[in-house]
Amino acid sequence: MRKLLLFSILILPGLLSPAVGVMAAEVLREDPQHVNSWNAFANHCYKLHLKQLEGREYTVKTTTGGYFGNENFYRQEDYYDAETGLLLSTVQWERENPENLHSVAVYIYDDEGKLVRDYSATYLPHYRNAPTQTLIFLHRYNDGTHAFRSFDASGDRIYEQCQGEINGRSIMLSLESDDIDEGIYQLRENRTGIMTTPEYRHCFGDLAETADEYLIPK
Repeated sequence: MRKLLLFSILILPGLLSPAVGVMAAEVLREDPQHVNSWNAFANHCYKLHLKQLEGREYTVKTTTGGYFGNENFYRQEDYYDAETGLLLSTVQWERENPENLHSVAVYIYDDEGKLVRDYSATYLPHYRNAPTQTLIFLHRYNDGTHAFRSFDASGDRIYEQCQGEINGRSIMLSLESDDIDEGIYQLRENRTGIMTTPEYRHCFGDLAETADEYLIPK
């Protein structure tokens, strides 16, 4: 189970490079609706983190981390369910400004302990206008495969992946946003493309194609 969490956790620092950060900041300055909705999403993520802890026994592991030139930028708190050991959420706070949330990630499991949804929001180290990365992951498991789709807090479908085995044969599907757009176009126009293949249908099946239901994390 811990392996399934790595993509969601490790993807967060990826957008924190200076070039991408400056570009994201410029876009956010020009789009108040985007700023408001992404800040609201981050707040809802944190509220969901708190809600998951209510009435539950849990343990907290605290570490520090950061980035090149600022290696101790944040204090990280990992919350684990005391009974199952499952990671419930990860929250990062700026060390120099402890009231500033830097990042939050929340994980939702089914009754069998399988990850079915996770959410995250991350701010740049020195830019507080709005999160520069928001993610919603929807997961699906089917007879040896694990698939997920990811969206941002605006509902844009940005990535999807499936990995595992189908009838004893290893499979790995990875679609970036351009691949997804092309696949949707081919499917609608002439019923061809990756999304018509048996492998794709096996992996993604009835997994939601939009994140509308989850733009307020639950």
